[in-house]
Amino acid sequence: MTAPALVLDFGGPVLLTPFELVRDGAGTPAWSLLHERGPLATAEHPDPAWESLQAGRITERDYWDERAAEWHRSGGHGPDIRSMIAHLYEPARPALVREGARTLVRDAHAAGMRVGILSNDLGHFHKDEWIEQIEIVGEVDVVVDGSVEGFLKPHPRLYELLSERLDVAFADMVFLDDQATNIRGAEVLGIPSVWFDVTDPDTSFASVRDLLGLPAEDRDG
Repeated sequence: MTAPALVLDFGGPVLLTPFELVRDGAGTPAWSLLHERGPLATAEHPDPAWESLQAGRITERDYWDERAAEWHRSGGHGPDIRSMIAHLYEPARPALVREGARTLVRDAHAAGMRVGILSNDLGHFHKDEWIEQIEIVGEVDVVVDGSVEGFLKPHPRLYELLSERLDVAFADMVFLDDQATNIRGAEVLGIPSVWFDVTDPDTSFASVRDLLGLPAEDRDG
């Protein structure tokens, strides 16, 4: 019997989101664009573009390209997405990675499971040198990056490439992603999936552990 495989989206489940990282003061471009936006938007301060992304009316790249353009128009860094991302994510540092993701990867490997990262924009958003310094990327068995492969989630070919490289059937994967459209794409293929709630990471990680048959995380160990 094939052991299940853990599959993680990178931005969100593994890496803290830009919405969580923004630390510029009120009135700066970063604050105006990212504070209480995306998954952290509220009923009083909604983010219609994020809602369109979750509904599948626009792509994730559409969303971030528009944020980068707004950033540039409002006096931020250069107009490309990498300039905005670099402002928040450089230098590479351990604090950018969720501890719950580190523990989940470690425990999955200890249980004999293969682990993959399935990202749309790892190489599109970040420089190679930065990626090399994020240790968890080197600790997984397979990385499939849509910006390299020419397909983006929820295109089925990207999930197929992951299945082939992990040598695990769709039904034997457990997939964690913070974008509803990517979850829908995985579920159509029969991949057991968990939507990652940025506002409640612990519950999302616990749901993945349950599907994989892993014990609850030991927070005292």
